[in-house]
Amino acid sequence: MMRRESFIIQAGQGGVRLDKALAIRFPFVSREKWQARIKAGFVTVNDKEALPSRKLQPGDLIVAIMPDEIIQEQPLPELIPITVLYEDEWFAIVEKDAGIVVHPSFGHESGTLVNALLSRFSDRLSEAGGAYRPGIVHRLDKGTSGILIVTLDDQAHDRISRSFRERNVERYYDAIVYGVPDSDRAMIDLPIGRAKVERMRMEIRADGKPSQTYFEVVATDGEYTHVKCRLITGRTHQIRVHLAYIGHPVVGDLLYGGRRSGSDTHGYQLLHASRISFDHPITKKRIDVNSPLPARFEPFLEKFRANSAQDCGS
Repeated sequence: MMRRESFIIQAGQGGVRLDKALAIRFPFVSREKWQARIKAGFVTVNDKEALPSRKLQPGDLIVAIMPDEIIQEQPLPELIPITVLYEDEWFAIVEKDAGIVVHPSFGHESGTLVNALLSRFSDRLSEAGGAYRPGIVHRLDKGTSGILIVTLDDQAHDRISRSFRERNVERYYDAIVYGVPDSDRAMIDLPIGRAKVERMRMEIRADGKPSQTYFEVVATDGEYTHVKCRLITGRTHQIRVHLAYIGHPVVGDLLYGGRRSGSDTHGYQLLHASRISFDHPITKKRIDVNSPLPARFEPFLEKFRANSAQDCGS
């Protein structure tokens, strides 16, 4: 069965040749091998065939059909601090800090959450996700912090993956957004697909995949608003795209919100995966884990508390 891998060239990674980019991302396949596969049509750039010498630009979408005979090399363990919120013989639930990439990729060959997991859990991680994604069943964007499920058993991996597909895993996020939504609570039900021009972006489009995000307002000071979101589906960048589309992008989200004044977020968007809840697919026990909001949220939370106190005193 053919296995496809895809990735997008990020800002700061432009100017690299296609064959070199592939050799960096998949070091278990030689550059010469990639050159041959590119010429044979097994690799596309933005859905079109290209030459090995093609200079890539930020936003380019690379799709490669992997060689059948490859033997993947596993990333190396690294002593990176990691917070474990829950652990049993099948699962661990961990916190990812903002700025950490979940698994190795082009431009992020080390220092990822996977490198930390390999150190913390050694050889216990499930292998069902592949050698470069041991234990990984879902992801968070680099700039998003919060809760991730990690699988420590292949059977558990398969079963929790099914739970995700059947939407039986409840995922909740906290976000600080610009402005004040028209409704205190609402369902955003708009299809999402990859943008045709800026390929690293997702956008609302009629031919996109069905996508639903429920949100409700927690607090506001009239300039910013704290919202809680629940993912019904789990598309790439879903919360960020949906909130930006209704006119309330996540503070600090440069991809969908642009640069705005008064948004000191230490370089990361104010989006945090704060709670996950599901029925344990092995023990059937209800698992409900919460993660507190990180320090970068605090200046905004202080504004909301001050505004609430002022309202109470008026």
